[in-house]
Amino acid sequence: MKRFSSLIILLFVVQHVFSQDVEFSQYYANVLYLNPAFAGSENMSRVSLNYRAQLPSSFGDYSTYSASYDQYFEGLNGGLGFQIMNDRQAQGAINDLNINLIYAYHIKFRRLWSMNFGIKAGYNIKSIHSGNLVLPDMIDENTLDIDQNNQTLIDNQINYFDFSAGFLSWFKDYYVGVSIDHLTKPILSLGSDDPGVINTKYTLHGGMEIPFFNSMGRTDMTLSPNILVQLQGGSSKYNLGIYLNKNLLTTGIWLKTNSQFNLTGAVLMLGIIGDYSTFAYSYDIPFYLNGFNGIISGSHEVTFLYKFKYKNTRKKYKAIKCPKI
Repeated sequence: MKRFSSLIILLFVVQHVFSQDVEFSQYYANVLYLNPAFAGSENMSRVSLNYRAQLPSSFGDYSTYSASYDQYFEGLNGGLGFQIMNDRQAQGAINDLNINLIYAYHIKFRRLWSMNFGIKAGYNIKSIHSGNLVLPDMIDENTLDIDQNNQTLIDNQINYFDFSAGFLSWFKDYYVGVSIDHLTKPILSLGSDDPGVINTKYTLHGGMEIPFFNSMGRTDMTLSPNILVQLQGGSSKYNLGIYLNKNLLTTGIWLKTNSQFNLTGAVLMLGIIGDYSTFAYSYDIPFYLNGFNGIISGSHEVTFLYKFKYKNTRKKYKAIKCPKI
């Protein structure tokens, strides 16, 4: 029954999935995906592992895996990054594999004011394969028996290049960034008459860090309000979030809205931050379900970050104070 339900969702998703991007809710835990200008923005090299399971209790395997690495290189006056991401939908019937190389040029105006300009070049493999699903023409109307030989397969693949650019700036406790994805608007054709253009995505994100001091004048905790706006095709998102960091513990909440500023969902996050490693878990709560009420359950997201020390000759470099997860 789950496999048959997957077909119903597959037929709906195929018409829409190629025009919209994967969305991670822990935006600052996957910074190379959010904005290529983040490459090399830490004083240490950085590894990020991200996993997201969407609609897990309803239709099986809807999951996204991401792994990335970035580091600053003095000779390049900027950071290099590498990211690989795999998005599986409808038990793997729809699969999207992305391999990206990223470079960000760093400009330092003052000790507390810096700018980064980033570019990302990606190679993408998108495929549709319905071999693991039970299709309607395989089911006998009288006996409901499944005939594996009577199967209409959907099997196609397309490979293409994709490009993105981004800008990032921070001054003291404030930061702002802009990224533009799918600059060339890649055109997909997976056996459909509709060319399936991937619309350009525009992202604006920013925030600040508010420190609270103890009686000794040291930072006891920080509060970080944030905003994220995304526009892609006819879709728009306006999300507001806030993080609270105290000692090793960090918590956060995001409210998601659409172009009419109606609440569409919320994200609750909890994490532990060490000197070199970070672990975070978040849960997406959907509010606006478009008729799928009672079917869509929400999304789980898990992140693990690890930083490595390396020989860094940058002097008086002030790292960006954006949320660490």
